[in-house]
Amino acid sequence: MTKRLFPAILISGVAGGIVVSIMHAALLAPLMDFAEFLEMGARVEDYVAPQGIFTIAISNLEILLNTFAFDTLTGLAFALIIGAGMVFQGRPVNLKIGLIWGFFGWFAFSLAPAFGQPPMPPGAAYVDLEARQIWWWLCVASTSAGIVLLVFIGDWGGECTIQAGIRNGWWPKVVGALLVLLPHIIGAPESTQTASNIPAHLLRDFAFYSLISTFCFWQTIGGALGFMLGRGGQDEI
Repeated sequence: MTKRLFPAILISGVAGGIVVSIMHAALLAPLMDFAEFLEMGARVEDYVAPQGIFTIAISNLEILLNTFAFDTLTGLAFALIIGAGMVFQGRPVNLKIGLIWGFFGWFAFSLAPAFGQPPMPPGAAYVDLEARQIWWWLCVASTSAGIVLLVFIGDWGGECTIQAGIRNGWWPKVVGALLVLLPHIIGAPESTQTASNIPAHLLRDFAFYSLISTFCFWQTIGGALGFMLGRGGQDEI
């Protein structure tokens, strides 16, 4: 499997970047354009939506290309993390396993932080950037560690799948659950901005489509990795 690892990382990372860039252009760019219009103090009823789903993205080609480059680099980094995890776990890999890894990657990096800090468009009520970043990294690190203990250390009631000589008992599950809950027990930093010109439905749609986009991003990476690493049989690492 290791001889297929780096080509698989490259292909899955680029594929994830393409998928999420298309979804950003189709789903998020129109909402961001609307939010930026309102951020300037304009009224909702004065907004005229561009015709065509990719009109905004095409008219801002440089931004689209920069976004694609960033998304691709991010996809490569996450593919490296998932691929290394699959190899380290030491189990046979296939498409289903890849999609499971992709789901938990999305849960740790997107869904769990969204419970405390949902994705927001321009002009929404923001907290201090440094406080947001600190809490986000805490949430990602704590949730990732909790998922490892809950899911990937071993099967429920079985042996440890990571060859570290650890027996799978009750304590990894308890500690894992506490780690997943810890950032939300601490609580995300609250906004000091009391008023926003952004309507509630726009905030809701932006958060929803952001999570849908990142879900497809992670599933593309995980599925592609699982499929390519599982080709040729379940050989030894």
